[in-house]
Amino acid sequence: MIACFVRRLLAVSALLTALGGALPCAAQADNYPSRPIRLVVPFAPGGATDITGRLMAGQLSARLGQPVVVENRAGANTAIGAEVVARAAPDGYTLLFSNDQTFVLNLVLFQKLAYDMVRDFAPVASSSYLPLTLAVASTLPANSVGELIDYAKARRGQLSYGSYGVGSQAHIMGEMFKVLTATDLAHVAYKGSAPAVADVLGGQVLFTFPGIPTIQGFIANGRIKVLALSGAARNPLLPTVPTFTEAGLPDMDIGAWYGFVAPAATSADVIGKLSQAIASILSDREFVEKSLIAAGMVPLQMGPEQFSAFMRSETDRMRSIIRKSGAKVE
Repeated sequence: MIACFVRRLLAVSALLTALGGALPCAAQADNYPSRPIRLVVPFAPGGATDITGRLMAGQLSARLGQPVVVENRAGANTAIGAEVVARAAPDGYTLLFSNDQTFVLNLVLFQKLAYDMVRDFAPVASSSYLPLTLAVASTLPANSVGELIDYAKARRGQLSYGSYGVGSQAHIMGEMFKVLTATDLAHVAYKGSAPAVADVLGGQVLFTFPGIPTIQGFIANGRIKVLALSGAARNPLLPTVPTFTEAGLPDMDIGAWYGFVAPAATSADVIGKLSQAIASILSDREFVEKSLIAAGMVPLQMGPEQFSAFMRSETDRMRSIIRKSGAKVE
């Protein structure tokens, strides 16, 4: 009798232990978020990724009911910030907001990275796409891509282009331009898009590839001309500017796309809550029109599975483009 009672007691105890181990996780998911969320942006303040991240953080905070605090951790081609998030607790309170530099280009260009996209991260959602432009000074006697090619060929070995870093989208686009047009241009790497644009204006470099937000003011005052831009369709802010595909250079269709990832092993419930909140933001017509489209961006809404598949396909595409371009990070 006693032995039977003991067996029942042990069984009940084991059941309670099992339930006790499961309840905190469920409660954590149900109550998430119950404190501020840290959003790591692996770029310096003031750039397009930082600006977009802060816009999204404000909207996320309003929907989740907790502060979403942006923390800039720039350096090592975004690897410093990515590693911070990769090593964070998988509880949904540390997230990474970045672009394809982190999610794709680093994986293709660098043999050794401090993080692994598949092993270390769980995709949450994409947010937006930023077309990159082929920008020249308005004083340049070239008003189309074809005229720019002729101008560069006539001055073979005398000109250069600017990028916002070795291994950046602009670096790859510049090297691809050289291959596709049989031109000879030196690469000058800057610590950001703004200084590259400044040297285009000053005549030190022939062109660069900034996002629209960086050059909106210069376009408005007539100091910058845009000869082409990336994307599947023309941008409503620059309706007369052809896409790279329309200009005959489809392999230069490289833009910057943005999204959120969490540390690997973050629960599906937490990922789902975050993804739903981001989808809600991108369904807000006023926010999209006044904050994203007004800055030249295109909303890009994908949930975890779609975003993961998109990153894989973009990795394959960029591997092919980088191989053709011959761009190297050494």
